[in-house]
Amino acid sequence: MNFPHTEYGIRRQTHQNMLKKILKFPQNFLWGVSTSAYQIEGGIINDWSEWEKSESKIKKLKSENKNPEDFICGQACDSYNKYEEDFDLAKKLNCKAYRLGIEWARIEPIKGQFNLVEIEHYKKVLSAAKKRNLQVVLTLWHWTNPVWLTQLGGWANKKVVDYFINYVELIVKELGQDVDFWITLNEPMAHIGFGYIRGNFPPNQKGKLLNAIRVYKNLVKAHQMAYKKIHQFLPYSQVSFTSLTDYFEPANKANPFDCLAVILARYFHHRKFFNQVVKSLDFIAFDYYFHNRLSWHPPFKVNLNKEINDMGWEIYPKGIYHVLKYFSKFNKPIYIMENGIADASDCKRSKFIIDHLKYVYQAISKGIDVRGYFYWSLLDNFEWAHGWIPKFGLYSVDRKTFIRKARPSAEVYANVCQKNLIEID
Repeated sequence: MNFPHTEYGIRRQTHQNMLKKILKFPQNFLWGVSTSAYQIEGGIINDWSEWEKSESKIKKLKSENKNPEDFICGQACDSYNKYEEDFDLAKKLNCKAYRLGIEWARIEPIKGQFNLVEIEHYKKVLSAAKKRNLQVVLTLWHWTNPVWLTQLGGWANKKVVDYFINYVELIVKELGQDVDFWITLNEPMAHIGFGYIRGNFPPNQKGKLLNAIRVYKNLVKAHQMAYKKIHQFLPYSQVSFTSLTDYFEPANKANPFDCLAVILARYFHHRKFFNQVVKSLDFIAFDYYFHNRLSWHPPFKVNLNKEINDMGWEIYPKGIYHVLKYFSKFNKPIYIMENGIADASDCKRSKFIIDHLKYVYQAISKGIDVRGYFYWSLLDNFEWAHGWIPKFGLYSVDRKTFIRKARPSAEVYANVCQKNLIEID
């Protein structure tokens, strides 16, 4: 029985606090939150917005008894207009950094014609972040494409690299002075896997292996050339891409076929791309959400799922340590650019954050050069093919009024960022 307000209760609570272990992070550790342009800005016309309204997409959703309106981004979180409020929320979290995106379709809505009004808008956005002493992590491409590019074959078109570099050069010249870290591409292998293998993201080319290979080669080249272009104009820039890096392990470690399945999964999921661009990286940036126990035979994925999020994804904090250990061999600074949980009730988020940070701290204590952690996401936002149902935000967002409201977990993360430490039992 608890007696929190009695003298005994106070002494007991004090004793419990003394038993907690304090894990202090390095002095200049970079705490932040991540967002992406399409998911929060609103009012964007691109390949995703057109796909959401397509007849085939709506027909599929209705056949699954889902409301198509729940899968339309529309005005998103209206962050196009509310960006200053969003930066203020990040400051309330005691964050030192904010990751945001530039929407290519806004900048170049027509091939070869750049919208200077939108350039000026993004100048105001970045200036507002800098006025609040937020370090800016700028993502140049986060899966979405201008409609004209899609009509020309998207990332399967060999000319796409030239188009992308023209866009990158403009952004660097016009906005580069207010950018601290550059992310050229977000999770390129996810775009290939979901867009050209599974076919459940635009351009919905299920099983198009040849196109997938073309897209892969173009994305590799796009990053390499963007890296050079950014350094050409801003020699001391910090440039990388984000890798969606799952932690795979064999369902049966004694089974060589299960072990082979893991080797192949790791290679094609993230290592192949990473190995080709590692010489064009100033730091390593990765996103961690998934742990998968693999078997060589159906059902292939045999997770224990002792604890899951609202989307059925297994919660496995220890996996982030294994991913950090893998990346440490490249001897580059490491930033965790996304780590978050779909948790509408907010009953698991605080523990999720602390549990993952415990393993981040463990990696640092082993000498791994981890320099920052960004929670995904600041706001409940449009979660791609999953629509509006998943709630990843430290702040909820009313879809009609766009009012932001802090969840209890926001205070927990704010305390972590302010004190630069976590407490564990």
